Amino acid sequence: MIVKNEERHLTRCLLSAKQIVDEIIVVDTGSIDRTKEIAKAFGARVFDFVWENDFSAARNFSIAQASGKWIFVLDADEVVSHKDYKAFKELIIKDSSEPVAYSIITRNYTLLTNTVGWHANDGCYAKEEAGTGWFPSEKVRLFQKSDQILFQYAIHERVDPSIKAAGFRILKCNIPVHHYGPLLKKKKAEKSEAYYQMGLKKVNETVNNLHAIRELAVQAGTLEKWDESIELWKRLISVKPDFPEAFINMGTAHWHLGRYNDALECAKKAIEMAPHTREAHFNYAISELLLGNAQRAIPVLEDLIERFPEYMPAQFMLSAAYFCDKKKEKGLAGLKKLEQTPVGPGLSFAFYDLGKRLFSAQKVEYAGLLLDVEVGNNNGNKDIRGNP
Repeated sequence: MIVKNEERHLTRCLLSAKQIVDEIIVVDTGSIDRTKEIAKAFGARVFDFVWENDFSAARNFSIAQASGKWIFVLDADEVVSHKDYKAFKELIIKDSSEPVAYSIITRNYTLLTNTVGWHANDGCYAKEEAGTGWFPSEKVRLFQKSDQILFQYAIHERVDPSIKAAGFRILKCNIPVHHYGPLLKKKKAEKSEAYYQMGLKKVNETVNNLHAIRELAVQAGTLEKWDESIELWKRLISVKPDFPEAFINMGTAHWHLGRYNDALECAKKAIEMAPHTREAHFNYAISELLLGNAQRAIPVLEDLIERFPEYMPAQFMLSAAYFCDKKKEKGLAGLKKLEQTPVGPGLSFAFYDLGKRLFSAQKVEYAGLLLDVEVGNNNGNKDIRGNP
């Protein structure tokens, strides 16, 4: 792993890693806290590396120091669950007649329920779960060591291309990595801005690199650089027009900017390209609601929940739409269910945020109806009205 100033998170990570690996390689890129001391306390081999604004360079230096047959890549704000230690060990002792690598799902824990691909925490990994749920990302993290295998890209580095070029088989691994970075606001903000500047340089140095453009567009959205995010998604679409994720994310950016008609058009295009994508339908419904069309939003959300019963953002938005359509009892019934879920503590903020957007969209009646709603003892309108 590569680290810098990770003393707050490293202990939990290394407690996890020590149970499944024979050696730990920690490459420090300039820590001024106790990161290196903590790593050494866990028996890690610690190396200094002068930061070059290139994550792949640091990663490749780290794997060059390893002496084992297998490489497992982990970051300081990540863990493997104790429930998976045995399965992980069994995975790497399997005999294979050809070189293999494993692609692993990362559970990126978040408080943002409208993130594309968001899944509610379900208690399956009770000790590891955090936030309201997680969104997945997938990449190769576990592979047999070879001189042919190197990371590529200065930012959002990946080893997959060189693994494929070397002829390794890439297999799916059902053991997840649990990642807490999106929950660490200060760290996330600092890293996101740094990633964005590095990504901007990468995009400008390459010609129509779709992977680089997409990563930068996502990063722009994370930093709430909505106009820049839209322009980057448009750039991607100019090369690959049939890319529904771009229209979903552009729609989200448009409604953050109050451009609800534009958001609605993006949602329509995303639905046309990927009719089974829940986020496209969700964006369509919220755009209709913010345009003052609760009656149009309701059937879309009802259908969405019928197909995806555990999709909590749609459950909340349907309750809000019911209130806006003066169907208070239906709205309250939906919110009562949500209060018992991981998103329950955030309902007050969600109501305030939606109410604020409705006021900005000049849908004053809708906003007033939401503010008059009682949402249990802890999430009632007193909290919402406290932030006029």
